[in-house]
Amino acid sequence: MTTPFPLLRLPRLALISVFMHMEPNEVIMFALLSKRANKLSKCLRKLSASSIDLVVENDSHHLTVLFMHREELPFNTNNFWSTETILHKNVGLSVSEWIERVQDVTNCKSLKRVDLRGSPRLDMCDALSSLNNISELYIHPGCPESFVEKALRILSPVTNEINMWSIPFENREEFRTFLKTNLDYLSIYYCASEIPKFEFSMDDVLIANPLKLQLIEGPSSVEDINQFFLNWLQNTIDSRMEHFSMNVRENVNEDNLLNGLNAVSFLEERTFHYSKEIDFPFETFSSGYDIERVDGKKATITFVNSYPIRRIDFYIWS
Repeated sequence: MTTPFPLLRLPRLALISVFMHMEPNEVIMFALLSKRANKLSKCLRKLSASSIDLVVENDSHHLTVLFMHREELPFNTNNFWSTETILHKNVGLSVSEWIERVQDVTNCKSLKRVDLRGSPRLDMCDALSSLNNISELYIHPGCPESFVEKALRILSPVTNEINMWSIPFENREEFRTFLKTNLDYLSIYYCASEIPKFEFSMDDVLIANPLKLQLIEGPSSVEDINQFFLNWLQNTIDSRMEHFSMNVRENVNEDNLLNGLNAVSFLEERTFHYSKEIDFPFETFSSGYDIERVDGKKATITFVNSYPIRRIDFYIWS
């Protein structure tokens, strides 16, 4: 029978030496044992994570912690990166307590990215409610729509960027309420539901508030997109949206799409800057069409060909 080593009974200087020889993941796992172990880990080994990502996949959850290390060499200082994956498995803590403990011992106050995949544990919504700052939220196929809808309600106010596979809302009113969220970036991969609850309309985009809205695969026709531009010309709704991007699979006839817009073509390089510092600091293009709204607001339409998909970008100038 092996006798447990009385680690916590070692003198402080000996403990410091032990902790300095531990790998970061060993320090983190030790900190999960108890509140005392967590306090001791923070005191004896100063960890400083650059970012933490959370992946929720059915009943398996893990945190990926990124560390930046500095190595002093004779003529320069090199930076190198390492990652540690921490599983939530038999740690004796709830999901929210586990996340909080890892953030505490790594001195990282917020999560960079949260990935939702598959069906979660029952207490996952409670864990998400404890998060107060997230840079990116990714919602993948396979998540129950009821969970996705709850997750969006909880996390939209504390997230800068959302990428989701489909629209989970029961009706247009709920979807429009979500579109009015003040996000930096919203990307929706597929706008049509397998069981349509309501028909997606380009008019929904008119009230969207994200600075950048991207529809990876929109269901709308060229006629619908042209009507959207016509409605924008007559509409004075003051939304935050500055850039709308949409992929279409059908052959786009530019004359049909620009019909009735009084668009003016140009051939010159331009740079579009967002009014806020985000992950997409600027966009550059060299051709397109300018249109002007009844209230003097100006916008630019550009086209990018990438067979069989064509991307339409709509930039609204401040």
